[in-house]
Amino acid sequence: MKKNSGFTLTELMVTLVIVGIIAVIGGPSLRTFVQGSQLVSSSNELVSALHVARSEAIKLNRRVTICASIDGVSCSGGEKWQKGWIVFIDANGDHVGTGSTCSSVADINTDCLLRVHDVIDEVSQTLSITGTLDSNNQPVQWFTFTSRGLPKEAGSSRSGVFAVCSFDDSNNIVGSRAVVLSVSGRVRISDNAAVISCPAAP
Repeated sequence: MKKNSGFTLTELMVTLVIVGIIAVIGGPSLRTFVQGSQLVSSSNELVSALHVARSEAIKLNRRVTICASIDGVSCSGGEKWQKGWIVFIDANGDHVGTGSTCSSVADINTDCLLRVHDVIDEVSQTLSITGTLDSNNQPVQWFTFTSRGLPKEAGSSRSGVFAVCSFDDSNNIVGSRAVVLSVSGRVRISDNAAVISCPAAP
């Protein structure tokens, strides 16, 4: 005669209690891990975009601009880099951008998009730029690389620090990194708190 087997009600209840305890203990750690991963990912994506802007400017012998963008086609983001950014050939030097994608060699004589980055999905993360002010004493909203790979504006060298910051539900900073662009065009990531200036809240 075949014997029936399975979980008893007691065994099932004990299992559920153990799973609940593990979830309570491991939940915060998992969230911290996920936020840390997103922080690294966002920083690396920005570094990659800056490298593309610089290398394309040198390769194509044209001005290439990177700027904040909320629509993915023009420099419409102001200071809100976490809403996305674009990299484009800035043929006329007006820092406006265009909706057209670079598709041929002929495009390098007009404004056209080289790369588009959408909004950062993590709502508790911000990407702000600090340490560089424009002629109106406002945070810089774009960087333009010359054909020599130097970030310049109206002939003057320019540098900047992007602060990538993560917050918890109480708007406390739980992690931050800096993406540093030097006047030579070199890009690096820093964990030095002295160069990171996070906003008060996301």
